[in-house]
Amino acid sequence: MAAIIAVLASVAAVPLRAQIAEGDQHFLRRAEGASGAHAKPDEVVQAIAAYQRAIAKNDADIEAHARLLRAYRFRGAYVETMVDGKKKVYGEAKTAGSRAVAAVNRLLAARHVKPDGSEKIVAEAARAIPGAADVYLWDAVNWGEWALAYGKLAAVRQGAADRIRREATIAHLANPALEMGAPARVLGRLHDQTPHIPFLTGWASSSEAVRFLRESLRHDPGNKLTLVFLAEAMVSNDSKTRPQAIQLLRTAATSPIHPEYTVEDAAAAEDAKAVLRKWGA
Repeated sequence: MAAIIAVLASVAAVPLRAQIAEGDQHFLRRAEGASGAHAKPDEVVQAIAAYQRAIAKNDADIEAHARLLRAYRFRGAYVETMVDGKKKVYGEAKTAGSRAVAAVNRLLAARHVKPDGSEKIVAEAARAIPGAADVYLWDAVNWGEWALAYGKLAAVRQGAADRIRREATIAHLANPALEMGAPARVLGRLHDQTPHIPFLTGWASSSEAVRFLRESLRHDPGNKLTLVFLAEAMVSNDSKTRPQAIQLLRTAATSPIHPEYTVEDAAAAEDAKAVLRKWGA
């Protein structure tokens, strides 16, 4: 009987994995027809729909949840150009993120781990759940993007900064190399961009921003987005580092575009050029 159940479960999983694979194929084609940093919606919209279908069939598939959150981030960051469009996408991403985190929480509870426990304990348990660290990472990223769309102070008042910090920390402890050092990149940017408000975000630190971003850069030394974030954080922390920061920005602006991240790299290169213009460099 156990063997029969295992076979039936395996057969039932085939359509689910096929839908995730379909979403992955669409996401791989996300840059088709793009113009520099602006992507067309077609492929990423289809990726989102495929991941949603997979989740509808099995809400416990954490990898499907993670991929959905990643696709939402791409759509909000590189497809939508107007603030209202970004707000809509990241509003949907927040809802999807809450569902994803709830699914992870149920698996943590099944392992007798309190979801609201220490970041270290949660991270240790998350390592054994495929896709869990990715859920924490992409939910943190989407909350950060939502904060940019609605304004930093409004986001702080809603607790966005603390949520981003906790989730990115869990992802960092679970797998610091995830997405080319993305957890440290998120933490560094968070420290750099979060308003220092006593009793709310007193933990925000420009020196910590630099530390985390340098760590992220070690995982992927040519990452254009990390270079831009690090350059800005360096000057925020110590204005005397401006010459070194300018060199980082010039590297980000002129180095070759990564063939797997053409839209993302084009956007980061544009950001680097914008900061150079702002600094008169």
